[in-house]
Amino acid sequence: MMHMRRLLLSLLLLAAVTPSAGAATWSAPQTVSAPHTFAGPLLTATGLDGTLVAGWPWQDTVGNDAIGGESAANRAPGQAFAPEHPAPDGLVGLAPFAHTQAVALAQQGIPGRPGPTGAIRYRLNVAFAPLSGGFGATRTLVTAPVVGQAQIAANSRGTVLVAWIEVAKTSSGATRRIVRAIERRNGRFGRPFTLSGKGRADTVAIAVGERGDQAIAFVRQGDVLARVKRPGHSWGSQQRVARADGGTQWRLLTKIDQRGQVRLIWRRHQLRRDGVAGRTALEGTAMLTGRGRFLPAQTILPDGSSMPALVQAASGWALATTATTVDGPRPVLFRTRGASTFGAPEPAAPAQGGLRGTDVAFTAGGAITLAWVQPVAGQNSDGIVRAATLGPDATFGPVEDVSPAEAAHEVRLGTDPRYVGPVALWTARPDGAGPGTPIAQIKTVVRSAVRLP
Repeated sequence: MMHMRRLLLSLLLLAAVTPSAGAATWSAPQTVSAPHTFAGPLLTATGLDGTLVAGWPWQDTVGNDAIGGESAANRAPGQAFAPEHPAPDGLVGLAPFAHTQAVALAQQGIPGRPGPTGAIRYRLNVAFAPLSGGFGATRTLVTAPVVGQAQIAANSRGTVLVAWIEVAKTSSGATRRIVRAIERRNGRFGRPFTLSGKGRADTVAIAVGERGDQAIAFVRQGDVLARVKRPGHSWGSQQRVARADGGTQWRLLTKIDQRGQVRLIWRRHQLRRDGVAGRTALEGTAMLTGRGRFLPAQTILPDGSSMPALVQAASGWALATTATTVDGPRPVLFRTRGASTFGAPEPAAPAQGGLRGTDVAFTAGGAITLAWVQPVAGQNSDGIVRAATLGPDATFGPVEDVSPAEAAHEVRLGTDPRYVGPVALWTARPDGAGPGTPIAQIKTVVRSAVRLP
């Protein structure tokens, strides 16, 4: 009953009237990439000076004739994106590093070399780049039978953390999925170490704070577990922050603020079973500064949530998701407002069929911007990028068109301190991509625009 009351309250709040679309407050789009058949997903990292680094894999044609690669581009504050340059093969992550660089993580499969359990072996490589230029040579950190996608996080002090799930075999011949990691500090990478050596891990998320705090969250045997490392200390013990109730799929997100507060968010997709309806809840917890235990978990949205985006805001945290309501999906913001828990949902736009992919950015002027993709008929469920900004008066302004209706597929937000406004980056097919379009005619590009002051 408590979950139902929360859901009804959320739906009532989401039914509030919000402004209509069309406000022209964004710059004309800049085409950042060369055209490809496919491009994305988009990866971004923002340096302390506001330089935005974007990376994406791409593919031309399909089948035996397909070729692919990875590219990246840099955008200095107040300027357009510079020409794209090659990124490491197998790019899976980007993070700002030190004060003037970015670090990339690549995951390359090794053909014909399965591990002891038959799992594919991968090389986990890193490469560094100045924020104003291209990536240098890659360095292999480890070669291992990796399951899923490895993760990377870094800070301005030069600390880098890479974590992954590795298939291992016990002395009895049984297999496990263990959580492994490697850390760079004091100018060099150490040796890989194990953060969870038991059971079957399925999902992992990591964060590195500016003070040097580190956090890792992972799913094992249906439990969401977390460990935290404080500056000058070793890794703390595992803490269970959530438990599955029947068949459950998890997605995790963790970040650390400037003071060392650890914020952990997860999306619980509880599968339907006899007599029990499925649900997609958004939940989370925090380890406050100076504390060693996580707070009891909070149900932020009891049902209808997509995977969220999380940023640190002026007085806490801003969390954005696409929430499914009785009228359809819509972009929703949650804020901590100086407390340890998130407040009520704040809708950024009316419900619109197919709306998806909400991202969030906080700017130096104190505004919070949400962006999303609104599908357009005839564009294969893709469409137009739209956004709305929550100003200092704590109300959302008009819904704005960020892109033309050019079959936009996904959107990512960064910030530009010169404009005190966000930067949007999206993939699009400006020449069209309606049903039945031949593969040879599909041209996908990466595009960008900045919200004008």
